[in-house]
This record gives sequence, structure tokens and C-alpha cells, in this order.
Amino acid sequence: MNGRIVRRRLGAAACALVLSMLPLAGCGTSGAGSSATTDADALSATSGQPQGPTITIGVSSDLPGLGYWHDGAYSGFDIDVAAYVAKALGYGRKQIVFVQVRPQERDTALDDGRADMVVAGFTMTDEAAKNVAFAGSYLDVRPAVLVHDDETLGGDAVADLFDTTDSGTAIADQHDVAVGHDKTNGDVRRNTTVCAVNGTAERAMIAGRDDVTVKTYDTYGQCMTALMAGSVDMVAGDEATLPGLMHDRRGSYRLVTDSSDDDGLSYGIAVRHDRTELAGKITAALRAMLDDGSWRQYVDADLMPFGYRPSPLSSPTVTTY
Repeated sequence: MNGRIVRRRLGAAACALVLSMLPLAGCGTSGAGSSATTDADALSATSGQPQGPTITIGVSSDLPGLGYWHDGAYSGFDIDVAAYVAKALGYGRKQIVFVQVRPQERDTALDDGRADMVVAGFTMTDEAAKNVAFAGSYLDVRPAVLVHDDETLGGDAVADLFDTTDSGTAIADQHDVAVGHDKTNGDVRRNTTVCAVNGTAERAMIAGRDDVTVKTYDTYGQCMTALMAGSVDMVAGDEATLPGLMHDRRGSYRLVTDSSDDDGLSYGIAVRHDRTELAGKITAALRAMLDDGSWRQYVDADLMPFGYRPSPLSSPTVTTY
């Protein structure tokens, strides 16, 4: 499908799985584990060495509310989800090892054995699914941009920016003004500089545009620094990854979310492409997480304080290609 974004809203009846919940024998590597969630019983050791067979989970470390390393511990929605799934797979709190993965290395971390699964805001797309097997979705989000608070950019303009079907035609004509946003009608202007992170779905969605300048970095923190310095006009991401970046930063910023229902994205848990049985077990764990109320608990505790509002989530299923 030429890398086009695929929205995953899958019904409970689709791809029903009857799978055993046995631990992964010999899975993962040994190393110092560090993490923190609201469920201490499902955590890796906060100090010392893991005990027994381990599972290594790739997570983000620089996204408050989602995956964040601070004061010697991990926290966030992805961390809680990962810990729940690992516990369902049979791993105790001292057997989970979290490792940082950047967006551009999520699939390679699985291939080279650095991680057994990746829970790091990984959007399920046709392109990504060529290299990994997905279990999910476990969170639905919309594309968004982060801008300075005095910008009047609207949701329709953001939808135009991420429109992959008509690249370059929805941006305001360049003869109207020079650079930046049209503060009269809130359109994205030609030659606007958009910062995007390597390896993200949002980077792929705007990569083909010839009417904006796309500046690429390896982390969201680098993009945020560029926005603060004025070297970019906006940061591209989604409504779960971006809000935490505004906290504890100098200056005032606001999130503008894509208003289109056609541009929705969904996060999945990724494993190596040939490990479809493991993906099935993870799917069963995600179903249980939804059914017992844990998913909503994690959303309320981790994401809603930053302004995220969940949409109805259907039962996850395995997505492989």
C-alpha cells in the first residue's frame, strides 16, 4: 500500500485467538533494570540485577506521560502497558528489563536482539509492518503539531498538512505571504519549517511535501529545542507524544490536533516479524487489560493529566503482513 497509514479500529470478533499464556523461555538479556509504574507488582527491579529469565522491552525515555526516564525510574502509559503485558506473559517484577529505543531503531532493536518487544508509541503502518509483527492497537491517536502559543493555526490546517492523498495542494499560496503561518485564517504557509522525528509515522506523512520545509531530528527533545530556539515553526507528532514536551519548558506553547477522522493512527506492540505466536499472546494480554479496567486506569493516570482524551478502543488483534 506504498507505506500509507493504516487506521486500526478492529472489532472484537476479528481474528479471535485461543493461545496459552506461557512465559518466554530464555527470552531477553540480563542487565540492570530500571522502571516505575503505578503497579509495583508488575515492575522490574528498581535496583540491582534482574533475577531469573528476563524479558527486555524497548521503550521511549524522553516523552513525559508516555515513556519517560526521570530520577532513576521509568514512568508513563507505555511503561504501564508494557509491565502489564510482561506480567501476563509470566514475568515477575525483577525479570523485566526496560531499554531505551529511539523511533528510527525500533525495528532494528528487535532484529538484533536488544529487545524482545517494543512498546514505544510505535504506529502501525504498512511500511512498519514489513519489518515487525504488531499486536494492537492499544491506543488510538490523531496527528498533531506543537506551535508557539501566539500562532492561530487550526485543526483543519493540520489535517491538510498530514493529508497524504494530495501533497502540496492544501497549503496556502506562497504569493500571499512569506514564511510561517497565516495569522488571519490559520492556514499553514508555504515554506513553513516543520520538525519531524526520524522513524515516525508523522515524518512519513509529510516527507513528500514540496510546500513546507521538513527538518528532521532523531528525538522529540531535539525538535522541541529547535522550536524554542525559533529555527522551526512547529513540531510534528501526535496527541499523546507531544503534550508532555510543553511541561517545564520556557515559553508558551499549544497543541493543535488534526481535525480529520481519516488521519487516525494506532499504536501497536511490536515483536520480531517471525514471532507471530508471541504477538498473539500479547494480544490476549491487551484484551485482558481492556476488560479488567487497567487500560482506562493507565490512561487516566498517565495521559489525561497532559490533556489526552481517549476515543473508544476496540478489542486488539494481531496485525502482520
